[in-house]
Amino acid sequence: MAKNVKINGVNYENVPQVNIPLSAGSGEATFYDTDDATADASKIRNGETAYGPNGKITGNMTEHNALSGEISTKDGTVTVPAGFHKAAGSVGLSAAEKAKLIAENIKSGVTLFGVPGDSNVVDTSDADAAAAQILKDKYAYVGGQKIKGTMTAATVSQDSTSKVLSIS
Repeated sequence: MAKNVKINGVNYENVPQVNIPLSAGSGEATFYDTDDATADASKIRNGETAYGPNGKITGNMTEHNALSGEISTKDGTVTVPAGFHKAAGSVGLSAAEKAKLIAENIKSGVTLFGVPGDSNVVDTSDADAAAAQILKDKYAYVGGQKIKGTMTAATVSQDSTSKVLSIS
């Protein structure tokens, strides 16, 4: 907030800055009102200075080198410490999790981290066939389980006059 300034008996209201000619050479020095400054030492880089309402402030913000970390679970996170970070660093999936990101592990129609699912990986949770309903020695997947069929082959015929189906 600008202050009221009195120079040579004259009041100047709401003055945000004052420019004073230099005593030697040309130019002027500019002084700003700092009453509304909000930074404190913890918000200024370590060793850097700034001016606030109470004068010069030397920063003491914690400095960190490159941030790094790995995420190895669905809910995994890497905590970024407060402070100034000097280097870029990186955070990514662990090598073990990257190795699992292959099409054969991803359901068809789903893409994870740019890896599309395999058309052979399908959801079988709604399948309801039983072994007796699958031909003998044939396999099917039901509810995520591989099932070997036990049903013997049958012959289906239809009587042309009565339109009746018979299974033998």
